Order: sequence, then structure tokens, then C-alpha cells
Amino acid sequence: MSRSHLVLRALLVLSSLGLVGLVYAAGGGTLLLAVPLVLLTAWVVTRPESVLVTLLLVGHAIHWVTSAPVPQGWVGWTWLLLGSWLVLLLHLSASAAVTWPSVAPVPRAALRRWGRRAGVVALATVPVWAVAAVTRDQSLQGEASMTYVALAGLTLLGGALYLVARQSPLTRR
Repeated sequence: MSRSHLVLRALLVLSSLGLVGLVYAAGGGTLLLAVPLVLLTAWVVTRPESVLVTLLLVGHAIHWVTSAPVPQGWVGWTWLLLGSWLVLLLHLSASAAVTWPSVAPVPRAALRRWGRRAGVVALATVPVWAVAAVTRDQSLQGEASMTYVALAGLTLLGGALYLVARQSPLTRR
């Protein structure tokens, strides 16, 4: 196995274990769910092409929803943002591990392209997260200002996705 694939699988393990630890850091965590997630992570690293990656992601979502407290204040919301970034890293590292043959190194150009796209997605989650955090205690029934904020966020997200898609070799003519 090439060094780049070992790094991808290490990122998969670190992001999965980071998600388990993040639930505990946020003030929750259930050992009954955490132990199977750690064991499933060990299995997924050996077979990232299997459907078990999806099961791992669903397991992390269930662990978070059932164990982590509802965010109260900016610290709780920061844990949530970090969790979303770790889910993105887990998904990307598993996807990249199966995209290229494990005996061949991952091309640097491909890593740069995946890194740019991951950065766009990670940055696009910040406005959505910020709107959710700011409006957590507000009733949004009929508030035009929050509707405009949401529309502006969607517009920024759509623009970012357009820019990424424009650079994709599949959309070039």
C-alpha cells in the first residue's frame, strides 16, 4: 500500500475517533454506542470500499443525536461545527481511499483539487452554522430579515458550487 493511502486511512481513523471524542468533549457520550463505533472504524479502515462506511457515518450521527447535549451558547455550537468538519473529513478520506488503487500514490493534482473542493464545502457550512447559531433562540415566523439572510447564504453556496463545478474536468468542453 502506498504512503498516500496510509495517510488517507490514518485520516479516516483520526476523524472517526475524533467524532467519538468530540461527543464526550461536548458533554455527552454513550459507551454503548462509542465502543461499536471504534470497532467499526477498525473494520472500515481495512475495507473502505464497503457499505460499512455508510454504517459508520450513520452510527456517528446516531451517537451525536442521542448523546450530545443540545447546543447552549457558542461553545456548544462550536462543537457542532467541528463535528460537521470531522464528518466531511471522514467521508472524503474514505472516498479518496477507494478512488485510486491502493498500490499507487494519489496524484498531487487530484489531492489539490479534492482539497479545494473540501475547503469550499467546509467554508460553505460556516454561514449555515452561523445562521443556525444566531437564530437558535428566535422564533422565525414571519421575520423577513432572517429569510433574506437564509437566501443570501443559499446564494453564496450556489455561487461557490458553480465555481467548483466550472473547474471540474467533467464540465469542461
